[in-house]
Order: sequence, then C-alpha cells, then structure tokens
Amino acid sequence: MQTESQRTLKLLLPKGSLQTDTLEMFQRAGYELNGYTETDRSYRATFRNDSEFQIKISRPQEIPVYVGMDDFYDVGITGQDWVEETDANVEEVLPLDYGHMDILLAVREERDDINTFEDLVNFSDRDIRISTEYLNIAEKYILKKTENRVAPAILTPWKRLNTLGSYQSPITLMLSFGATEGKPPEEADAIIDNSTASRRTIRANNLKVVELLRETESSLIANPKALRDSWKQEKIEELKQTLQKGLRRRRSQALPGHI
Repeated sequence: MQTESQRTLKLLLPKGSLQTDTLEMFQRAGYELNGYTETDRSYRATFRNDSEFQIKISRPQEIPVYVGMDDFYDVGITGQDWVEETDANVEEVLPLDYGHMDILLAVREERDDINTFEDLVNFSDRDIRISTEYLNIAEKYILKKTENRVAPAILTPWKRLNTLGSYQSPITLMLSFGATEGKPPEEADAIIDNSTASRRTIRANNLKVVELLRETESSLIANPKALRDSWKQEKIEELKQTLQKGLRRRRSQALPGHI
C-alpha cells in the first residue's frame, strides 16, 4: 500500500490541436512542463516542480474514456465535445476558455434550397449521407429533430449499424477520420463537424452552415472516484486553483492597453 508521500495523481494531456494552448496555460500557471512540446516524440511528460503527477499524452478523443475508467487515470484535459460524444463517466472540474469550437451541420454552398435540417430531409431525392466524427452527438441530434421518428443507420469501416434493428433508415451517418469538410458532394450530402468561429475551412470547401448544434471548449475533467479520495481531491483542487491563476493572467494580458 502506498504511503501519502508515494502517491501520484495520474494526468492525461491532449496531443494535437489543443496541445499548444494547454502548454501555454500550464506555463502561465507556473508549472514547468517537460516533454510536452510539439517536437517531443515521447508520450510521457513531467512537471519539473511537482513529482506527485504521473503524466501521459493521448488523443483528446480517448481522454474522457480513460479518465472515466476506475483506477486508470484521475484527471485529464480534453474538449467538452469528446466528453459528450463518448458519454464518459467523468465530472467537469474547470472549463478552460480555449479550444473553442462550434459543432455544426453544413451542406454545399450552392444548395440554396437547404437552410435547415428539415430542408435537408424534405428536399433530398435519395437517402441522405452525413459524414461526421461525432456519431453519438449526430445520432442524438437527428432523433431529437425528428421526434424519434428517424433513427439513422451508422456506417463505419468495420460495421453497419441500424439503431432500430432491421429498420431501413433514410439517413446514414458515415464515420469520418478527418478532413470531413472535403467529403461533400461525392461522399456525403452534408457534414456534422466542428469549426472555429472564423469558419475558414467551411468556406474554403464551398460549404455553408445550416444549423449550430452546440458550442464547446476545452475542459479539465476528473474521475468521480478520484474526487472521493481525500488525497486526490485535494491535489485536484490544488491543480484547479493554480490553473485558474494562469487563466486569469492570460485574460488580463489580453486586455487592451496591457503592458
């Protein structure tokens, strides 16, 4: 059994698009984080000034799943979108005010007749194909929009799923592994994807936004069991408060006239 001096808090940090902002946040908060630059090839990192953390680096999509598993990882940083998509058993500790994304429905720009989800359904002359990385979010969205009348089929490279058994759905969600904006019109009629507020990639691929599903940002999440452990809860609270200081510094330096 570990003594208090031997215990560690297991932390997962995101690789990829959230990495630069995450590193900057820790630096502003006063943490000296080694092994977490974009050029580092290891998937393990350390805090030079705090040996009570065990840090590993993973994809944002996987982090909620791993943090949600008991006795696996205690805390992690990921997008709120992936917390919802994976339906992970985690608790949000602190929204981090970066990595802002909109999850949206988009179609080809020349489709003047399609300006809502209902238009997409009503004006299509064939079964509808929607490309997305968010199979669960998209499925819930379609079920809500159709008042549970249309359950989409889900197509992945490994399996085709019909959510109502033998039901032949007029809408198919096709799993995308990226570059989703480039799928219409050949591979898909529409996409459900994430985009920054500028919508540059959307416009560059001749798409238009039809509906906004939700807004999302990065977040510090924790395993509920870890939050019930007094030592881990205290360590997580210490991390939260220190990161809040870093976020306040960033906001103050972003104010006009700051020197």
